[in-house]
Amino acid sequence: MTTPTTLVVGAHGVIGGAVAQRLRDHDRRVVTLARRGPVTLPDGTVIDDHVQVDLLDRDATIAALAGRADITDVVFAAYVERETMAATVGPNVAMLRHLLDALHASASTVRHVVLIGGGKSYGEHLGHYKTPAKESDPRFLGPIFYNDQEDLLWTDAGRAGYTWTVLRPDGVLGVSLGSPMNMVTGLGVFAAVSKYQGVPLRFPGTPGAWTALHQATDARIIAGAVEWALDSAAARGEVFNVTNGDHFRWQHLWPDIAAFFAMPAAPPQPMSLAEQMADKDSTWDALTAEHGLRSLPLSAVAAWPFIDGWLANEADMVQSTIKIRRAGFTECIDTHDSFLDNLDRMRALRLIP
Repeated sequence: MTTPTTLVVGAHGVIGGAVAQRLRDHDRRVVTLARRGPVTLPDGTVIDDHVQVDLLDRDATIAALAGRADITDVVFAAYVERETMAATVGPNVAMLRHLLDALHASASTVRHVVLIGGGKSYGEHLGHYKTPAKESDPRFLGPIFYNDQEDLLWTDAGRAGYTWTVLRPDGVLGVSLGSPMNMVTGLGVFAAVSKYQGVPLRFPGTPGAWTALHQATDARIIAGAVEWALDSAAARGEVFNVTNGDHFRWQHLWPDIAAFFAMPAAPPQPMSLAEQMADKDSTWDALTAEHGLRSLPLSAVAAWPFIDGWLANEADMVQSTIKIRRAGFTECIDTHDSFLDNLDRMRALRLIP
């Protein structure tokens, strides 16, 4: 029998990296795929079996996987950002389509695909939405590429005979060496720069976001859910919300973040980090040199429009996780602990002082 081998697509990202780490730690065979070169896992090790290809190039993707006969499972966590929600649909659907075409053209026999979606399936990025959001809720009027990816996956699976699971995390927190779209990294850098310049840590979001009920998903929780979904019959043909299992308010979390950096907190001051951090490249370079951090440009560690978007969300963010718990996945973590633990991991990796 073929040894089960999982292809983790988008492994440079915070989710893909955590999934690859979890599966490797549990002695599963892992192959990574990404547009860039070999993947460095959160623990610093490098995946030795890596496929480098741009999934937007169908022919190149087919050629890159033509020699593989060992792929049995797929975790699709790839994502490409565009200027609008409508513009994200085409390329993100194309990447999944090209991957599936390439696997079908190869000698591999895929048995299960786990697709990573997100909370935007419920329209939370548009403002207030029905909460708690449940997997059975009707779709909202798009554009939203998650819907198109799901439709593609379900149709392809029905034709090719494999099974699938869709996981919907929200507000992913984790350590990533290759993706700046990361709330923990962004806030860590913002705090470090604020302290370096001698100013207190001010919440830069809106007053409504300061007090709203929010949620998050630790990357290690979603990685655990992926491993569960690969093995569990209860996960076949199902969509599941996945969060840490609790909720938080920035007004209560913010003092913990300030304490981690041993700096005072100050009243919120709404601002655009995309604007405020635009001239901080030299400050970050000086801070990096002084503290002996990894030599990474500011643009490689923080995506400020992404951070601004979350910190301006004034709606309660609440997804029900009853379905996945009833199905058998019960891992959870306190979100305050998740933030602080991931900041500590970033410090150990010399990403922040």
